[in-house]
Amino acid sequence: MDTANDPTTATRSSTAHHPRTTTKEHDMTTTTTTTTTAPPPTPSSNAAPTSAPTPAPTPAPTRSPAGRVTFARIVRSEWIKFRTVRANVVAMIGAAGAAIGLGALFSSLAGSDEGPGRLVEDALTLSLGGFQLSQIIIAILGVALVAGDYQTGLVRSWFAAAPDRLRILAAKVAVYGGLVFVVGLAAAVLAFLAGQAVLPAGWDALTLGSDGVAQALVGTAVYAACIGVIGLGLGVLLRSTAAGAGAVVSLLMIAPLLVSLLPASIGDPVGKFLPSNAGTALQG
Repeated sequence: MDTANDPTTATRSSTAHHPRTTTKEHDMTTTTTTTTTAPPPTPSSNAAPTSAPTPAPTPAPTRSPAGRVTFARIVRSEWIKFRTVRANVVAMIGAAGAAIGLGALFSSLAGSDEGPGRLVEDALTLSLGGFQLSQIIIAILGVALVAGDYQTGLVRSWFAAAPDRLRILAAKVAVYGGLVFVVGLAAAVLAFLAGQAVLPAGWDALTLGSDGVAQALVGTAVYAACIGVIGLGLGVLLRSTAAGAGAVVSLLMIAPLLVSLLPASIGDPVGKFLPSNAGTALQG
């Protein structure tokens, strides 16, 4: 038989002549498989543990000067709150209008048997007589400014922003008392000029330069401001607009009438503590 052309014999001869190459390829395949499937190295149990980094301390928040609640800012807030409420502005205009209008009316009735002209013979007092009604309006408005904050709960926000209650009350006094003084002084001057202009014949009209006129006008404005502060105090004490209004009417209108009915030995000492008598003393 011819073995040179037998394919089986050729294959066996090829395998027999290259045994090392087949073994080497088998070893490389085994090494690659072992490297791929080997588990990851684990850290030694003797290694020192690593500690987490300590965070830096956070500084305590500090309130900047721009965010501080100062007395000036409380005053500014009170002023904004007052002038943005229409009822407050209307009440102040009504108080000034009552002082001017009634003063002119009383002066026009001087010397007649009607009105206060039959009781008062002083042209200056007649001109300023309208403040008897204006003081009621001013006091009740002062009560409402504070009592309204308690009734609506706004006072809680105030005390949360500025825990010092005296500062808040002082701001209210500064705003309302100062405003009433300015408006009262302007109303007193206008009431005086209007009253002197409508005096009937036979009455000597006064001027701003006459003796005692300037003191009476300034004293009337100071008295009106004090009445406004009293209204604020009643609002703080009673915390009710209705109760405060009743207290104002009793103090400014009913109490003077009751005191006048008492004997002089009792009425005179008690009357010295009434606001109306203090206003008379301020007017000179």
